Amino acid sequence: MSTAPEVSIIIAAFQAVDFIADAVQSALAQGHANFEVLIAPDEPRAATDYTFLQALDPRVRVLGEVSGPTGAGMARNRALGAARGTFIALLDADDLWAPDYLAQLMPLAERHGAAFGSTHLTDWDGKLVRRIGPLGDVIDFADFAHAFGSLHGITRRRADRLWRDVLAEDVLFDLETLALCDGRAPFASAATYELRLRPNSTTRGDHFITEIGAGYDRLMAMIASGATLIPPAHHAAAMAVFRRWQRMNANFGVAAAIDPALDFQSFVARGLSD
Repeated sequence: MSTAPEVSIIIAAFQAVDFIADAVQSALAQGHANFEVLIAPDEPRAATDYTFLQALDPRVRVLGEVSGPTGAGMARNRALGAARGTFIALLDADDLWAPDYLAQLMPLAERHGAAFGSTHLTDWDGKLVRRIGPLGDVIDFADFAHAFGSLHGITRRRADRLWRDVLAEDVLFDLETLALCDGRAPFASAATYELRLRPNSTTRGDHFITEIGAGYDRLMAMIASGATLIPPAHHAAAMAVFRRWQRMNANFGVAAAIDPALDFQSFVARGLSD
């Protein structure tokens, strides 16, 4: 009988065939070897077949196909249902991990139940746009409020942990993780997650500006109503994250109307905030 992996690495795959192998290879390059990589296709195999990834390493598993797209959150949940690891870690299909990402985070996650690493936002050629994360070795809600981007980490797998079918589902998941650590979690700046900004990705389009404000309203309503795993003691702090992000998004909308070539992450990096 095979030994269960310590970590299940979850990758949702939608129209990602041109670059997903880079993400998988960055996972396979980890010095911490006790893991599995779960690929959750979110499109029919006739459209894109990801089974070739299984030839890269026996630790890679590609889940069964779906009839049509369901969204990143639901795809991740399918992988979560197949996961065998004690811990789970999220890697997007167009992003990369530094080779010591797991080695830096796992000891912290084992002691505290979760741990976060530094996100480096880069353009597609690898040029750094900005770094996300606190200066110290602990992350809290105030740090998330100033992040304006995803801060992925590792968390213990639980039956009640799922990604929601909402905008910014990954951020909500991370805030739930933080809340379940009583609002403070260990942070390792040396554990680098490279979030690569594709030129035509959803979050760079003008239509996203108009959608995200309403999406943040929905997330705050979910938190206030108790529809998330965030305990009441952390409701205000979690909602403050999305409220600040909402204001930043509105400021960007004004600036982008003046300079259509401006993109959100460059706007944040230049310090054009409220």
